[in-house]
Amino acid sequence: MAHRMRSFLSLLLLTILCTCVRAQKDVTFGQQYTLPSTMLAEDRVLNVLLPREYADSTAKEYPVIYLLDGAASEDFFHVAGLVRYYQDHHMMPPTILVGIANTDRKRDMTYPSSDPRDRADFPTTGGSARFIEFLQKELTNWTETTFRTTEHRTLVGQSLAGLLATEVLLKYPGHYDDYIIISPSLWWDREGLYQRMDSLTSALTDLPQRVFLSAGTEYPVMVNGSQKLARLLEDRTDATFLHLPAEDHNTILHEALNRAFDQWYDPTVIRPYHFANAWNGLNIRSAPSLDSAVVGKLDYGASLGIIRQQEEETVIDGLSGKWTFIGSDIGRGWVFDAYVSPVGVFTQRAALADYAKGNLFLDDSLNYSNHEEEDHAYRLNIRKDDHGNQLVKFNQWETCWADLRLAGLNESQAQVTTENWLRCEKIDVGLLSPRKIHSDVVGTEFFYREKETNNLADWSYVRITFVQGVLSIKQSCLE
Repeated sequence: MAHRMRSFLSLLLLTILCTCVRAQKDVTFGQQYTLPSTMLAEDRVLNVLLPREYADSTAKEYPVIYLLDGAASEDFFHVAGLVRYYQDHHMMPPTILVGIANTDRKRDMTYPSSDPRDRADFPTTGGSARFIEFLQKELTNWTETTFRTTEHRTLVGQSLAGLLATEVLLKYPGHYDDYIIISPSLWWDREGLYQRMDSLTSALTDLPQRVFLSAGTEYPVMVNGSQKLARLLEDRTDATFLHLPAEDHNTILHEALNRAFDQWYDPTVIRPYHFANAWNGLNIRSAPSLDSAVVGKLDYGASLGIIRQQEEETVIDGLSGKWTFIGSDIGRGWVFDAYVSPVGVFTQRAALADYAKGNLFLDDSLNYSNHEEEDHAYRLNIRKDDHGNQLVKFNQWETCWADLRLAGLNESQAQVTTENWLRCEKIDVGLLSPRKIHSDVVGTEFFYREKETNNLADWSYVRITFVQGVLSIKQSCLE
């Protein structure tokens, strides 16, 4: 009886688990369409990835990337993931990707070969002319009537598809603005297209805007032919060849596309991490407005990455700044950059030298000392980095001062940073009264007591200035 009960419970648990699995939904990425082609006398499957913003931007038009070998079981998902990643990180403009699935790849990607071995190995080959006509007329018309497109078109092909893209470039020019040709099968037809490359390029009158060619460690004519084509075109248009010897014919696609996109579009500035500098936490908003929803809150000192900024400035809490789109561990959104710092924030009372040691990579130093007379002897130490941050320490007799200089802040960020430092030092913010210190330098300077005594040694001197983008906090100290 106990055995039957255990079997029943096991069966019941298995049924529950199977029911849960069946309840899951498929992950979808892009849309699939079927185009009945009169030119090819067959249906062609098309896989399409639209920009995320497409449904919300009812009037905007987008360039199109046409991907050969574009079936879900071929290269569509690989390339679509890369395109989506680049667009999400604002590394390339929003673009429509159209993947053309194959029905008879060897037929469509090859022109008639004079080599009997090609004809014997691939009996259906030689139909590229009709397929190119389909691409340039029927497919383009379908794409541009189905979606909102600009007239900018890019053709991407690898291997036999790279051979076809090369044939389109040299023999059917004028339709595509950009070409990405990877490991083209120029061995076809006893290297016939490679052999005629000089005369075909010389005859070109309608040149594309950009051509990117790449090959790895593979059949020599794929490498040599790609390099030769780039060399023949480079004086007439933007043509580049990139050899990737660490890749082979099966691994090269991702890396080559990554390099092509990175080279063509506005280079992404590799920004160092910034930090949330709002004392009570930095709100992340859904839009660049105080009226928008708060979608998250970064703790004071949390790291963030700047993706882009608005051009215009606005004033919030008496501070001038720009709305900035950021990424962080808790998500993306908009923050006001007056409360963002390019250097680590002050989090506790500590000597300026200790803050610099923990937050700045000061890798260059200069030391100077004078020992002529004991009561006039002094030591000077300057440490700095490539970003303009600097720590200056001056020691004389029994006293010293430290001058921490933080670069890359705007005026509002400098004000917020100063106020936060005063909070950590437990100094009254009311002591910040701007005054002309010397010449054209405006800042604030004051004495404050570290202890409730009348001993002069318990008073410290502080001078704070902000000149040409550099915040200077100078503080006396005892040694």
